[in-house]
This record gives sequence, structure tokens and C-alpha cells, in this order.
Amino acid sequence: MKILNFSGETYQAEKIVKTQNSIIGYNNNQEIFAFRGINDFSAFQLSEGQEWDVDEKVAESAYLLDLDFRISMIELGV
Repeated sequence: MKILNFSGETYQAEKIVKTQNSIIGYNNNQEIFAFRGINDFSAFQLSEGQEWDVDEKVAESAYLLDLDFRISMIELGV
């Protein structure tokens, strides 16, 4: 269980995903809290030693983009 600290409150979730402008907590793939439209992330802290989770959709998109690039390089013979 991960713990997010913000404005004197704590929020717990199995996964806490940080995107470009939001933080979303999930339990069993269900969104349980969200902070959207964030400009300054300095007020949001995970408990010591914890790391942000990766948004699975973003990770999949990045993987597919990288795969497409590698295939293109192979086709060009580079």
C-alpha cells in the first residue's frame, strides 16, 4: 500500500500514478482518488522510499512507439 501526503492529509492506494498534470490513486484498478490540473507537484509527497507507479497506457504507448522505431531502423538496414 502506498501513501500520498498532501496538505496535511494522507491518501492510501495500491498504485499511485503521477502523470504530466495529475496524480491518481487506484485499488484493484478502480480509481479511488484523483488530483487533476496540477501545476506544482511540490506539495505532493509519497512516503519515504516509495516511488510513483507508471500509467499503463502511457507505458504501452511508449513501448509501441519504440517498437515501431526499431522496426523502421531494421527496414532501413541501419
